[in-house]
Order: sequence, then structure tokens, then C-alpha cells
Amino acid sequence: MKKYFVIFPLVFALLACSLTGAPPPTAEMVEPVETPSPAEFTPQVTQVGDLAVNYANVEFTADHQYMVWFEMTDNRGNGVVWHCGVDPATGDLIPADGKGFRAFESTLFGRANPGLDADGAYYVGMDQAGKMLLVRPTSPTSGEMQELPTPPDLTRRAIYPTILSEQKGGFVFWIKNEAVPAGGTNRANDWFELQYISLDDPAQVNVVERQGRPLRGFAPMDSAFARWMRNKPALTYGFEDENGIVQIRMFDLTQPNPAPQAVTSDPGDKVDPYSWFYDGQEILLPGMEAEARTHVYVRGAGETAFRLVETIVPPASALAHPALAQSNEPIVFNGRVYTVYQINEAGTSFWDVTFAQAGEIWLATLFESPQRQWLLTDSQSAKAEPEPFVGTSKVWVFYNVIEGDTPLNAVWHLYRAETPIRSSDAK
Repeated sequence: MKKYFVIFPLVFALLACSLTGAPPPTAEMVEPVETPSPAEFTPQVTQVGDLAVNYANVEFTADHQYMVWFEMTDNRGNGVVWHCGVDPATGDLIPADGKGFRAFESTLFGRANPGLDADGAYYVGMDQAGKMLLVRPTSPTSGEMQELPTPPDLTRRAIYPTILSEQKGGFVFWIKNEAVPAGGTNRANDWFELQYISLDDPAQVNVVERQGRPLRGFAPMDSAFARWMRNKPALTYGFEDENGIVQIRMFDLTQPNPAPQAVTSDPGDKVDPYSWFYDGQEILLPGMEAEARTHVYVRGAGETAFRLVETIVPPASALAHPALAQSNEPIVFNGRVYTVYQINEAGTSFWDVTFAQAGEIWLATLFESPQRQWLLTDSQSAKAEPEPFVGTSKVWVFYNVIEGDTPLNAVWHLYRAETPIRSSDAK
């Protein structure tokens, strides 16, 4: 269960197809924040939304205003892309069922993901005819939709835009299947391509790399899933090195002649690497070897190689055999930095682990010594895709609890977990 083990942020795309390298925050950066010790924090979760609705692919815009999500309406992967507001004081959805603005009908292939530029939040996805659509929320219940002149193509999946708050426009990538709209192991597709467009010229489709379908499992760009580096127009994604290890490449569009470059070379398959540009440093947060282990790599300005600076392992899991650290996503609150991630009980396959096994959601400090961690949930139900939401005085983590026998007929319930991250005056 290690080579090409696929991670949950890709589930719907694939179905449809002590830190020493960075300085701690300075006193001037940090406002009073209460962070209880693990012994003082008790997990508290609340179910939100409509109990009968599938809240799939929940994402929050980087400006902390909107939730973008996909409602799966049948067992063939069809559904609707919605956005709604989120109350920054309470973490409540606006409206309460999340059905604020009905953007467009889509599929598991083309469900939208949010981006950010100097004009604010937006999201990009694909309708059921393969057309690329960009939506800018104007309120929790309204938005402006634009059809991009990108050639329609139903073999696209996993569509993600950039988060670049300092510039107008940006970029959108996706993974293209060779022949049919299906997941990453469908034998009708012999290869997959990582492609992107610039929103300044969305009719021009650019190819980053093509990878063949392996005899078993998923291509490296799926297992070490492609991502835009948060706050930088650079793509990170997996490739297999000469030793058969899944490493990470970067395609940096800030360079005059961008070309894919390997940025890791150490032992161990990388899984779902979250990439992030923060405080002048590039940061990678991959799970390792399908274990309950995350590595933190850092590269500063002028450095050629990423350095392993921290390892995150849950300190006291109630799971018998915790496995598959994934869905790392960093949180910045009052100058302090954390990451939230998911683990599940080990099983016989990716599908078994992800959909049939109990899971836990954990919160860990970054850039602090000693490292601290907090369990945010129980250790019983099958859980997936933690998504942090930063409010005005506290932080919550939303996640799915899965009820059903298979992914397509399951109900994806939405829950909100309290965290110990809060201002000193927060209730």
C-alpha cells in the first residue's frame, strides 16, 4: 500500500476519473493567543448543513469569506457547484444549508476549486459539457460567472487555480486523461498530462508533463498530487526517480524560461505534498510512505535544495494501525503557524482506508519547539478532507464523515471541529 497510494484531496478527481530552518514569529508579530496544552483541550464537533445533502469537496476561499463545494446528486458523479458565506465570528454557514449561490451543474471531473487574485476570491470548474467557467462571488447568495474561451474537454479532471493576492489574474491547472473521462487507473487511458492556462490567455492550453499509467496504482502526479504553491505561481507534483521513488518536481512560472525541476531526492515516497510560500521561504508538507508521518521541507531564498526540518507523527492515536497522513493544510493565526492533517486506520487498499476505516483529524504546530499536537475529533467514524477556516477570533476545521458502502452512493456529512487556536478574548 505504498507505491502510488492516492490521497483524499484527489478522491473525487480519481473516482471521476522542532523546526530549526525558519525563525519563530517575533514578539511584534504575535498578538495574545490561547493555545491550551493537549491535556487541556477536549475535542468538540458540530454537524452542520442539511443531513441529507452530500457536501463533497468543501473548500474555503483564501480571503476567509466563502465556502465552495460540490453537491453530488446521483450515483454517476453528477451534481451542482455551490458557494455560500461563512460567519467569521461563529463559523456558521450563510445560509445554514450552504446553498447560497447555485453556480453551475458539474461532475466529479469538473467540480470547482477556489483561487484568489488582487480582485478577490473566485473559483474555476467545468460544466457537464466540458466548458471552463470562472465565478466571482459577490455575496453569499450571488456571483458573476464567466465562460472561459478554453477549448471544451471532458477528459479534464482536478481543476485548480492559483492563490496570488498581489496580482490580477493567475493560472489554472488540471490533469487531462488520454482518452476517456475516468479515474487515474482506468485502463482506457494510457497516459495523463498536467496542463495549465493563464487567465490572461485562457484559450492557450500549455502542457507541463505527460506520465504513463503504471501497471498498478496511480501515476506520480496523482499520488504526489499536483498543486499550485500557495502565494506563488509554481506547480509542484510527483514524479518517479531512477530508484522508483516518488519525488517532487516544481514548475516555476516566475522563471524566465520555466522548466520542471526536481526539488526532493531523499528516500521515501511522497504523498499529497502541500506547497506553500510563506515568510520568504518555500515549504513542502508531504505525507510519507502511506504512513501516519508528515515531513516538513523548507527552502530559503538563494538555496538550491529543500531541507527536511521537522517530522510530524500523531503522538497518541487511538487507531490500532494509523496510516496515510494526508490533506495537510497550513493555518496562520496572529503570526503563529499550524498544520491540520488526516490519518485513518490501515486497510487493504486506498479505497478501504479512505472510505471504510475510522479516522482522526490532528492539528500540529509549525515553526515552534517543542512541537505540540491536538486531536480534534473522535477516532471512530470514517473521516476525510479537513479544511481549516480562520475566523476573526478563532479557527475551526471542517471535515467529512462518510456514511455509505461506496463513494458514489455515500452521504458525505459535514462537521465543524473546534480548535485550541483562538484570541485570548475569544469565548
